[in-house]
Amino acid sequence: MIRVVASAPGKVILLGEHAVNRDQPALAAAIDRRVWCQVTHVPGKTFRFEYDERVEEISLESLIAGKALIDRYRQTGEIDQLRTSTRDDFFAPTRYVLATVAQRCDLPTLSISWRSDLPVGSGTGSGAAASASLALAAMRLAGSNPAREEIAYLAWQGDVIAHGGVASGLDSGASALGGVTRYTVNMGPTSIPSQPFTVVIADTGVVAKTADVNAEVRCRLANQPSLMRLFPLIGYLSGQAEVALADRDIDTLGRLMNLNQLVLEKLGVSCPEIDRLVAAVTEAGACGAKLSGSGGGGIVLALPPAGEAESVAAAMTSAGGKTMIVDIGTEGVRIEESELFAA
Repeated sequence: MIRVVASAPGKVILLGEHAVNRDQPALAAAIDRRVWCQVTHVPGKTFRFEYDERVEEISLESLIAGKALIDRYRQTGEIDQLRTSTRDDFFAPTRYVLATVAQRCDLPTLSISWRSDLPVGSGTGSGAAASASLALAAMRLAGSNPAREEIAYLAWQGDVIAHGGVASGLDSGASALGGVTRYTVNMGPTSIPSQPFTVVIADTGVVAKTADVNAEVRCRLANQPSLMRLFPLIGYLSGQAEVALADRDIDTLGRLMNLNQLVLEKLGVSCPEIDRLVAAVTEAGACGAKLSGSGGGGIVLALPPAGEAESVAAAMTSAGGKTMIVDIGTEGVRIEESELFAA
């Protein structure tokens, strides 16, 4: 029985969410929590997807037909139809990724399963990591040895579906390349110099789907076109943060994160739970804090002073967040020993 296991890291967005879809740069970083994917060649005519108690089987013909329909929606700009057809369809993004891989490689039928160190839908890029690990494992089983940049592209296809038809390659680039990445629509993801550092993540407990938040932002911009001026400002902050990372200047990075949060509040993507967590860690002495991801809920990212991660995490816990302390700058998507899948 042929089996391949791959893993890919989650991510946080240091600066630049929402502006990245409006031609501005954004910075994302891989974190030391991963999603693992195991693909196994099995006899028969159907592909099997499995995560926790969710199970689905589908033929190659149906897989390709589903992709063709989504491709038509993308080509004609029928974003609402795309969102409707994939809404609440858990495996829709990874089906689309696998269909894209199947059009590039001669894939045998596969049983595909995942395990994750990341909570699903938390804003830490579990979807991009699931897609990246799937793409690498499936292509390697098919005899291909893709570059990480190709895996980033394939994983991005999944994010487009998961985010309602509009998504940057920010998450997928961070998961595939690892470390810290700079992303622009024109240049795609590129690795930038950075030393490892520690951040604290707190889940607000408020579930806000990226597709829904993105749709709200588009509506808000249509009603208030003056808000468009905020995006170049976010892009400027991202550029300054890149300099701070290269200089290992954590204090400046924190101040830039604080400014980015203020702009995101003005854009309307914060919420009371996010504001409460940001205020709590600011009072606790964090260098900086901001929402990470689309907003409306999800997670808050805090940058603690050296040696103060535990106290910052305690402040976030007291303010109602579910916290984890993670290191920034971990390796990107990679092949793993198959025995590690069940670890």
